[in-house]
Amino acid sequence: MTAGATASDSPFIKGRNARAYGKTRDSCPYPEGSEDRAAWLQAWDETGADDQGGDTAAHDRGTVDDV
Repeated sequence: MTAGATASDSPFIKGRNARAYGKTRDSCPYPEGSEDRAAWLQAWDETGADDQGGDTAAHDRGTVDDV
């Protein structure tokens, strides 16, 4: 991070927030191969795992009628 930056400016936090607000993985704004992209994608992936118990591919959220 640059001088004067806050934790919320970090690519990791931005990736977590992007997932929480419904952004797609493809919406990562950082260039391929960069450390910032890796951090953003890691956070995006981990947020999905946290939301669904750890295995995003094995879970179906269903509909509100299923609750």
